[in-house]
Amino acid sequence: MEIQIKDIKGQAVKTLKLPEAIYSVPMNEHVLHLVVKSYQAARRQGTHCTKTRAFVSGGGKKPFKQKGTGGARQGTSRSPLMPGGAVIFGPQPRDYREKTNQKLRQLALKVALSDKVRHGKLVVVNDFALSKYSTKHVLGALGALGVSKAVLSDERKDDLLHKSTRNIHGAASVTPAELNAEHLLRYESLVISETALNTLHQRFEEK
Repeated sequence: MEIQIKDIKGQAVKTLKLPEAIYSVPMNEHVLHLVVKSYQAARRQGTHCTKTRAFVSGGGKKPFKQKGTGGARQGTSRSPLMPGGAVIFGPQPRDYREKTNQKLRQLALKVALSDKVRHGKLVVVNDFALSKYSTKHVLGALGALGVSKAVLSDERKDDLLHKSTRNIHGAASVTPAELNAEHLLRYESLVISETALNTLHQRFEEK
């Protein structure tokens, strides 16, 4: 399995052999669902909180006499059955994180990468050639490569690519160490530099 490496003008400069163990994985929607759901759940703050009877102040006095009113007896005005009272079974602070092991996350990433290759949505460039912050430069490169909604990845120590991409609607920039299956599902194409692709392959070799 080979793929062309292009420059930012869209011209092919050489070919690269892709490992089939990573890019020939069949589609597995169940794995993708589990992993992406865990990523989304981990971002939930879980700080929602309603007051139970333990947290509602007041209500020490019996609101009305026990008998003779024709209504149900009440011992406190802060009962969940009274106006201004507590909440029954309301949401409380909790942790939404769902456990997924590294093997499952790597499999989901392989499935998403393989799907991008099968549909011709993986674009490898030799270099993004960024020497300054320039949204125009990134837009021009995306246009020359024939992609619009894409996630870009490069192995950089500066933030030139990140800040040049963050103002482009339908595009985002992540490092190869951060790239996951959710990124690939959210964006139509993956535009990755050759060095970032090598770093990504190293992630799968780590035990």
